[in-house]
Amino acid sequence: WLDEDPCHRWAFEELSEVWARLHILSDVEPLLAEDKVVPLPGVGAGPVPAITRHTALPKRRDWSALAASLIVVAGIVAHFSLSAPSERFVTDAGEARDVVLSDGSMLELNARTSMTVTLDDNRRSVELLEGEAVFHVARDDRPFVVETEYGSVAALGTSFNVEVINGALEVSVIEGTVAVTTSGEPLPLTEFDSDSQIRFARDATLLGAGDWLEVSGSIHRQQILGTEEFRKRLSWRHGIVEFDQQPLHSVVQELRRYTHTSIHVADSELNSLRVTGRFETENVLNFLTQLSEKYGVVVDAVNGDWILLRASPATSLQ
Repeated sequence: WLDEDPCHRWAFEELSEVWARLHILSDVEPLLAEDKVVPLPGVGAGPVPAITRHTALPKRRDWSALAASLIVVAGIVAHFSLSAPSERFVTDAGEARDVVLSDGSMLELNARTSMTVTLDDNRRSVELLEGEAVFHVARDDRPFVVETEYGSVAALGTSFNVEVINGALEVSVIEGTVAVTTSGEPLPLTEFDSDSQIRFARDATLLGAGDWLEVSGSIHRQQILGTEEFRKRLSWRHGIVEFDQQPLHSVVQELRRYTHTSIHVADSELNSLRVTGRFETENVLNFLTQLSEKYGVVVDAVNGDWILLRASPATSLQ
């Protein structure tokens, strides 16, 4: 087949490069070293010699070309079949979702969350594009890594919450230990020993049960959360959100997760208003009513798609 036409040789050369990258070319590599292999146009020195119809060529059946093509296709199919597939999980406004992965890990996705999950032989990876999720990681020799734009979190068997919000990364550990890195390099997980312990490189921040970490640019804030604070932060898992003296701008940011209606603070002085309250994620309008009745905030609905929050003489900014 190689001797029948120079085009066959050029095609063989090109496909050989593909095979080599797939690491399945070891059996045919010796053929490439033979002098009679015609180089690709522009690669070798001098023009490719023309072969006329008077040149004596071995006669081959057409099935040889078909067989060569089938080998190439089989190699490509094998490569992609061995590659770990990725799954995309997305939740809409007001939608929560539980996902069980093939390794037994369970994920609780908050509203307006988007992520891609990839499980392969060496690593379990989650790319959290936006939103918030609780990760209950099944014990496994493979590290479980959550990657975000602002940093990465790794664990083996533990439970933790990761949130991407307002240009920052927040991590809360429910149980076990996680490592957080913001270096932009691959997560510094070094090994998993026989005692089921993670060993991390020195530039990782280790968090244990009850720890909370916020990463915003070069600023890191870390503290230990009490049981009650943890309950409030994760109450969305039960369809409830609670606020305790939080500024209105962060309250509005949270409200937007649970409704398709656009909510905006029309008066900048309202941003300093400290809000305490509790609402069901399925009933945002009820909480807006509380804002009006308790704090004197004027709630203006515009065409059903927009809600503007304005101050009034009765508004208390305390």
